[in-house]
Amino acid sequence: MTPSDSADCTDALIGKKWPAVRQAARTFAASPGPGAVDTLVAAYARPSWEPRFFAVCASGPIAATDSAALAAMRHIAETNLDWQINEGLAFAFDDYCARTGYEQALPEIRRWLASEHPNQRRAVSEGLRRWTDARRPYFHQHPDEAVGLLAVLCGDDSPYVQKSVGNAMRDIWRAHPALVESAVSAWLAEDPSARGRRTIAKLALRAK
Repeated sequence: MTPSDSADCTDALIGKKWPAVRQAARTFAASPGPGAVDTLVAAYARPSWEPRFFAVCASGPIAATDSAALAAMRHIAETNLDWQINEGLAFAFDDYCARTGYEQALPEIRRWLASEHPNQRRAVSEGLRRWTDARRPYFHQHPDEAVGLLAVLCGDDSPYVQKSVGNAMRDIWRAHPALVESAVSAWLAEDPSARGRRTIAKLALRAK
């Protein structure tokens, strides 16, 4: 498929709901063929959210074996995104990690967590939920590693990153309450007056 064909490919997605668009992206990513990244870049340039969501979602699994797709996904995450595309970015990042292997993806995970762009940081915290689920075997076996990575964001100044981190920690708390409670207590002790840390702690321990 060439970039000029992307309009024909994605026209049929307009008006569809998330699951259908994401499934189309997965189908495309399963056998992307030559010129796939150019096709996704062209789809992302379209004004409707459905082709853009398709492009972001498809970029994740392709990025595991295509550095150009990974570069495109990074670039997208560095721009101002509407909420649908941010959700797609979270899906894409998790798909990238799953295809790569979560342990093998740690360098990229750390790169995104350290990004100056909140969309990138949130793509990790939200995309890997539930972090310690059996579908993510490395973190399932090493919950302390998951909490340690999320600790990078414990002082994040973005409210929507804070919300994502708090919710991710609450997910982990259900299986590992002592681990999460100890970590959250340490975060608060480091800076008791930090509003963001209090927000994360409140969300993380909401089910307590």
